[in-house]
Amino acid sequence: VLRSEQFSKALKQKHHMTSSVGEHTLRVTASSLRISHALEKIGIKSDDRSIVQGALCHDLGILDRDKKYKNNRECCSQHPRDSVETAKEIFPYLDEKAERIIRSHMWPLSGPRPGSREEVIVSAADKYASAKDIMYGTALKGREKAKEVRIHISDRMKTADYKEQLRRIKIQKKSPGQDNGGQ
Repeated sequence: VLRSEQFSKALKQKHHMTSSVGEHTLRVTASSLRISHALEKIGIKSDDRSIVQGALCHDLGILDRDKKYKNNRECCSQHPRDSVETAKEIFPYLDEKAERIIRSHMWPLSGPRPGSREEVIVSAADKYASAKDIMYGTALKGREKAKEVRIHISDRMKTADYKEQLRRIKIQKKSPGQDNGGQ
């Protein structure tokens, strides 16, 4: 998968504001394996091969989303099916468990309910990675907006009008309750 043309495209296509489809996919795969290994420590075994196949391919159907889908709702409902088709191009003998993982990863927004441990693991890891992507993106946008505001304030502070407003505020602070000549 990682050497495929599709994954190369995935690394270039923006996803969840701050990352690419490929980066998101790698985070989902890593999180899925962490969950699987944590469960194994308490005696719950999972099929890591199917988890990796499904996680690496779960969003490959999103590639060229602007050309394929009219809106986000259509993308949410259609890309799992498209991801299965793309996965079958990469893995002609795609594991049935991996196919079900891909089909159910958007639950509860769309698609079938996860029916196996592996499906639940990848779906949960996808929600976790998506939330992190979106929150990090929001935080970045917030920092960028704060920087814009600081620059605007800095520029504004250089104007004569703003300096006069500051002078008036200082005068009012020095003599509270007194008439400052209508200022």
